[in-house]
Amino acid sequence: MLRDNLAGLIVLMQSSGTQALRDEFSYLENPRPVGTESSLTGRCSSPFQTEPRHDSRTLGTTVKVPIENLYYLFCYAWRYIPNDLAFDVGADESSDVLNLCAHLLNEGIDRLLRRGIERGYVRFNEESTRVRGRLDLNDTIRHLTFLNARRVCQFEELSPNITSNQILRSTVKLLLNAPINSKLRDKLQETNVRLSSIETIPLSASLFHRVQLNRNNGSYAFLIRVCELVHLSFLPDRSGEAKSWFRDVLSDEQYMSAVFEEFIRNFYDLKQPNYSVSRTQPKWNAIAAKTEDLKYLPSMLTDVTLISPERHIIIDAKYYRDALQAHYDSKKVHSSNLYQLLAYLRATEHEFPKKYPPEGILIYPVNGDPIDLKFKIDGHLVRIYTLNLNQSPDELERDLLGLVTSSTPTSVSTLNSERDRIHAH
Repeated sequence: MLRDNLAGLIVLMQSSGTQALRDEFSYLENPRPVGTESSLTGRCSSPFQTEPRHDSRTLGTTVKVPIENLYYLFCYAWRYIPNDLAFDVGADESSDVLNLCAHLLNEGIDRLLRRGIERGYVRFNEESTRVRGRLDLNDTIRHLTFLNARRVCQFEELSPNITSNQILRSTVKLLLNAPINSKLRDKLQETNVRLSSIETIPLSASLFHRVQLNRNNGSYAFLIRVCELVHLSFLPDRSGEAKSWFRDVLSDEQYMSAVFEEFIRNFYDLKQPNYSVSRTQPKWNAIAAKTEDLKYLPSMLTDVTLISPERHIIIDAKYYRDALQAHYDSKKVHSSNLYQLLAYLRATEHEFPKKYPPEGILIYPVNGDPIDLKFKIDGHLVRIYTLNLNQSPDELERDLLGLVTSSTPTSVSTLNSERDRIHAH
C-alpha cells in the first residue's frame, strides 16, 4: 500500500509529456493518488475458468482457458517444459483442475513405477534376539525386553516409504474422494493399490518444502507440484463428518497471480536467447535528512526484467479479471499498475544510456476484446497488452516472443510522428 501511494505521488510530481497512438490517450487517467487500490490483485476475482477447447459454453464474463493451456501455464510456471513432459492431458476426461491433476498423477506415477520409484534410508526400531544396527539401551531397559533375551535395536534400511512417495500416495487417496471423472477414479484406485506398501501422511504446506530434490529424483518435481495444487484445492471438513470438500483453486488470486507471473518469467528465460531474464530491485533515487530514514522506503521488485545490450524491458504481469477499470463512463488503465511500472522505469533509467531508456509492459490475460495500447511517457515506451490464453500453445508462444522482438526505434519514431500530427491540429 505504501509503495502504491508513493508511486502515485511521484507520478503527480513528475508527470510531463505523454505520447500515444491514435485514441489511446482516452485510456489514461489524469494522475491522482491511488487511494485504496492495490498493485497486486486488489479485490479482483480470478479471471480463469477451465473448459475443453472449442467448447461454446461461457461462464459469465470470465476468461476461458482450455485445459491444455492451463497445463501449459503450470509447466512453465514450475519450470518443466511440456516437450520434456510428454503427457497427454486427456482433455476429454480432464475438464477441470482436479481431473487434470488426477490424470497427471495417474500417468506420472505409472512411469515412476515402471522405471523404479525412489528409495531412501528409513530408520526402524525392532525387538530382536540378535543385535542389528545400534542397540537402544533405553528402550531395552524401559520395556524389560532383556528378560526374554531380546533387545531393541535401531537400524536403517532402504525403503520406498519416504516423504516424496508418501506425498504421492496421500494425494492419490485425497483425490479418490474428489468429484472427478469415474474413469479417472478407477485408474486412481489401481494406482493406490500399486502404492500400498507406502504409508499415507497428513499433507501440509510445509511438508512440500521438505522434499529433497536432486538430479536423481528430478522427475518427482513436477508431480510434487501437482500434489501441492491438489492440497491447495482441499478444504478440511469442520463438521466432523469426515467429508472431503474441494474448491476451485483458480479462484485463489494470490496463488494464480504467482502462477501467471512465474509463467511469463520462465517462458522468456527458457524460450529466447537474446535477453537475460531475472527479477531486479530498482533503487529509489532518494536523499534523506537522516540516513536511517531511508530504511522506511518500501523495496521495489520487478516481476520480469529483460536485459540485452540495446534494450531493457520491465514487465509487470497482472492477474486481473479486467485489464481496464471503470472510470465514470469510460475505461481506463489501472492507475496503480501504471504508477508502479513508471516508478520502476524511473528508478532504473540512470543505469542505462539515454539512447536506450528502459521500456515497460503491463500484461494481463484477455477478457473480452484484446487490448494493445502503446504510449511514450516521460521518455519511456509503455505498452498495455492482453494475452489471449484461449489459443493454441504455438500461438501463445508467437504472441509472447513478438511482444519483446518488435523494433524499438520504429515504435519511437511512430509515436513522435503521431505527437507532431496531434500538435499540428
